[in-house]
Amino acid sequence: MSRQKPMGLLLNGSLKQSGVTFYLRNGKMVARSAHTRQPKRRTRAQFIARQQLSHSSRLWALLRWAAEPMFEGGATAYNRFLTLMRRTPVVFLPKRGPLSGATFLLPGMPVSDGVLPVVEQWLGEVDGTPALLTSLSAANLLRGDLLRFYTLKQCTDSFCPLVRIKSDDLSISDFREVDGRLALVSDDFADEMTGWALVHVRPKRKRGRQPEYRCSSQTVVTRCTYYLPFTTEEALLAAAASYGGLTE
Repeated sequence: MSRQKPMGLLLNGSLKQSGVTFYLRNGKMVARSAHTRQPKRRTRAQFIARQQLSHSSRLWALLRWAAEPMFEGGATAYNRFLTLMRRTPVVFLPKRGPLSGATFLLPGMPVSDGVLPVVEQWLGEVDGTPALLTSLSAANLLRGDLLRFYTLKQCTDSFCPLVRIKSDDLSISDFREVDGRLALVSDDFADEMTGWALVHVRPKRKRGRQPEYRCSSQTVVTRCTYYLPFTTEEALLAAAASYGGLTE
């Protein structure tokens, strides 16, 4: 006698579909709601942490688009970036609407994390022209070293504020020497909606065809304060209300 083949869905474990979970119990198909009846906790501390994580993740995607991120500490480069972002201001955005996916230029945003000495950098002037001044001298550079320059611009010409990030590898000829230190001199450094960071990069060794690098730990220097209205208590409460409010 031939055995009849089973027809329909063969289930080993459980299946979630349209808010319902199907699973086997004693050989029978059982269905139950896939949604928990426990209220979602959203304390003030949890909400702040989630808002910072969400915004930091969007900034990470923009940073990756500009260049391969260099963050040597942590389990992954992404995890290290998120850890360092906890030192920056938290912006609060609503769950829906044009602002829900916004990104903001934040002072102190990390662009790299490594073992080379930090390149101190600050905004100033050279002979009356705006400049990015640094603590780096030509003597600090070895053959093959790179100077990776990040430019971050806060764009506000749309309903959703966005940060545009680009990176360029500069040469010594792009700098001026000021008191024995390297400086970038340009009227661009007067822009109060832009931030900059110069990263010292040194080839470490080659693995296959791809070289590995050591780099300095650098954060963004900027005068931009566009983000400030989104850091207030009012902004926090308005954003929390769009998610259903805070819980105890």
